[in-house]
Amino acid sequence: MRLYEGMFIISDTVASSDWEAAVKHVEDLLKKRGAEILKSEKWEDRKFAYKLKGHKRGAYLLIYFNAPEDSITPIKRDFELSDNVLRTLIVKVDKIRESKPEEETVKPVEGIKANSDGADAEAKKVDSAPSEPVASE
Repeated sequence: MRLYEGMFIISDTVASSDWEAAVKHVEDLLKKRGAEILKSEKWEDRKFAYKLKGHKRGAYLLIYFNAPEDSITPIKRDFELSDNVLRTLIVKVDKIRESKPEEETVKPVEGIKANSDGADAEAKKVDSAPSEPVASE
């Protein structure tokens, strides 16, 4: 058994009507393949940059689970066939990350000074790049 982190985007229509049933659906698909759920966490609903399976919004669900290594391919296939889950990302991890507090501040990047609106900081960073063209393959 190995530790995995799974990020699942749940359909906004399913998530808004019955979140608990959506989480149970995801957990049941994992357990069906021998996974052991360790931690589950709901993230906020978000608007997508483009439509996913006809949806403009979705709710994010983060789950840490133990599973046999040979069960990951069938698990991914099960989620591809699910109508409730729009997108899935499953990665191996060494440990469960703790949630970060909401009030954490953004630290400035060393060597870049931001103006009051911060818009010029990225432009200055790009302008300092070498002006020679780079060959691409």
